[in-house]
Amino acid sequence: MPSPSDPRPPHLDPTRWGELVDSLDVATVFVVLSSWLGAEARNQLSVEDVWQETLWMAWRDRHQHQWVNLTRYRAWLLGIAQNRIQDMLRGLRRKKRGGSSRTARFSEIGGTDTVGGMLPPRSTTPSWTASHLERARVFERALSSLEQTLRDVVRLRLFEELGMEETATRLGIPLSTAKHRLVRGMQAYRAQLKELLGESPGASTETK
Repeated sequence: MPSPSDPRPPHLDPTRWGELVDSLDVATVFVVLSSWLGAEARNQLSVEDVWQETLWMAWRDRHQHQWVNLTRYRAWLLGIAQNRIQDMLRGLRRKKRGGSSRTARFSEIGGTDTVGGMLPPRSTTPSWTASHLERARVFERALSSLEQTLRDVVRLRLFEELGMEETATRLGIPLSTAKHRLVRGMQAYRAQLKELLGESPGASTETK
């Protein structure tokens, strides 16, 4: 929300944007992006590159977003990321068919730091990205330990932050089934996280 001293929403303020991005729990976003890319595409496309492109587009088009709250902003960013991933996957398919046309990647626009000032300072740094990637890999290991039916519900509800009704619709199952699977899945997921990370500070993804 805008601060009393600055009426601008945080996604429009270059001095607060880095803090806003930090508050998104980026490791959970990385889990979502990784699932959208799929195992085969991850051999050629990196989650961090997708995320940096998403941030660049979000900052470039920041006036197109009407600030409501952090949840809505995160959903808007994920929409940008999903569209960008679809563009990248189409490019990979064209490449396999022998086509030469493709969409330019962020790393080719001007580097991976702040891209010559196109992003506000301190939005991302190599160490910042690495720490989120490390946490994301742990979350993915915990998710992968679940049976598929439970994993899908937990991923959609916890990581993509879909409502229960939308989760059930997306999976084509009754709402009661989705709720039952979520309870079972979260129990198993938390147990696996505890085994992987113990009780160390910051280990949990219980941010929802």
